[in-house]
Amino acid sequence: MNKLFILGLSAACMALAACSTATKEKLGLTKKAPNEFLVVPRAPLSLPPEYDLRPVVDPQPEEDNSAGLSEAEQGLISQLESKN
Repeated sequence: MNKLFILGLSAACMALAACSTATKEKLGLTKKAPNEFLVVPRAPLSLPPEYDLRPVVDPQPEEDNSAGLSEAEQGLISQLESKN
């Protein structure tokens, strides 16, 4: 009977200790929410110095692509155009 009482008492003590928040805090099992008022402000992200520059547009107008085509390609294109 004495052993059963000690076993029950120790089980009850362990159950009470497991429910306690202090024990969970000591073991690191609790989550702490961040405090929105203690947030450290950081410097804003910097942009590269050329960020506002637009890409350079070629001032020359686009050339006709037929100048770079071979005779065979030009022949095929003329055949396709004649069918339409």
